[in-house]
Amino acid sequence: MKILASAQACGFGPVSKLVAVSSLLGTDRVDFVGQGVALDYARRHAERFGAVHPADTTRGDLLAPRLAGADAVISVMDADLVFWAVRHGRPVVFFDSLLHFWSRTHPAARLAGVARTVREGGTRAARTAFEALGPHQRILVAHLVADLSWAQNFPGVRERVAELAATGAGHIRLCGPVVDTATLHGALAEPADEQTAGSFLVNLGGFKNFYLDYASHNAYLHLMRRWVLDLAEKASDLDHVLVCCGGFTRPETVQVGTVRVEFTCLTHQDFLRRLAGTGMCAMPPSLTSLQEAVIARRMPLLLPEQHYGHIVNRRHLAGTAVSRHAACLTDLGGEYQVAEDDLEGTRELDRLTRRLVDDEPDYQQFRAHLDERTAAYRALTPKEREGAVDEVAALLGGPSLGSVIAELKGALLESGGRR
Repeated sequence: MKILASAQACGFGPVSKLVAVSSLLGTDRVDFVGQGVALDYARRHAERFGAVHPADTTRGDLLAPRLAGADAVISVMDADLVFWAVRHGRPVVFFDSLLHFWSRTHPAARLAGVARTVREGGTRAARTAFEALGPHQRILVAHLVADLSWAQNFPGVRERVAELAATGAGHIRLCGPVVDTATLHGALAEPADEQTAGSFLVNLGGFKNFYLDYASHNAYLHLMRRWVLDLAEKASDLDHVLVCCGGFTRPETVQVGTVRVEFTCLTHQDFLRRLAGTGMCAMPPSLTSLQEAVIARRMPLLLPEQHYGHIVNRRHLAGTAVSRHAACLTDLGGEYQVAEDDLEGTRELDRLTRRLVDDEPDYQQFRAHLDERTAAYRALTPKEREGAVDEVAALLGGPSLGSVIAELKGALLESGGRR
């Protein structure tokens, strides 16, 4: 069976989940097609796919030859690939790690109507109805038109699944973390490094999305680079600070006194090994990074948000120790509030972060806030950190990815490549 697959090109989260899925299905079965940061990641992990093809998944004419040769389709939050798979009559499986996040500006019944048009209407009518929706609503329609759909658990997800099920969509299931647990558990089984207690892993993820990038809208990367170097100068008891990000593909090592600071972009397998071997870790409120840290039993220090989605994720962690110890821009003052909108909120965050980079007094206020949160995090006892991990783990539970893949395999084999 040949499977065509893609992932939303927003950070490393969606495509890393696709890699986790393809690894369990058999990498020779799954061909990747996509663009942007997802394509970059797939190329760096090409051994996890049968083939890697660049293509704009909004373009049905470009996808048609690939779909013609596929028995089934898997999409991680790429709604356009789901649309074209349905239009070409291919069985399609959808994974979504952010069902709690998508704004619903239309009633579920209206989205169900669009889903019917996508499935049953003419090509022009189907595409017109689909493109009339915003990006978030298209994701919800992708759930409705898929043959099978799994939503990764997080506060608010069960309620969303119930809302969609009320339209007649009984194929949407809840699942636990969609991450590469095999690699992570293997790394955890390895002997601990002697310097684990003095190591600090800072994970900034793929960063790049529909607005942020490595070349222009990149103030966050400059801000965090300066803060990490300042931290290394102040926290001389650290041995090593490793900063991982898709924006650091040219590795750089800086010696700050006795502390070695590395800026780099590792393969995901290498990153998970470093996570398993670190004493402390920090990251923005990214769900994939959070899940990996929890599975590794490492309490994360949540860094300030990169984009609007991180604000929503942090809100859903309210009441947990991880949230109480988090650093966030709104703690610097009311002027750091942003629009409650994915695009506009992200734009404003980039502008505000640029101000922190360019204005020295503002930067020093930011540094003091993050230094204070870091010191409090480092002062926690092992028992307190274990308790914090348990709190978050309780929010993420669901059927394992292994059990999901077993069900998926059975469904795809039964379909015989037909919807």
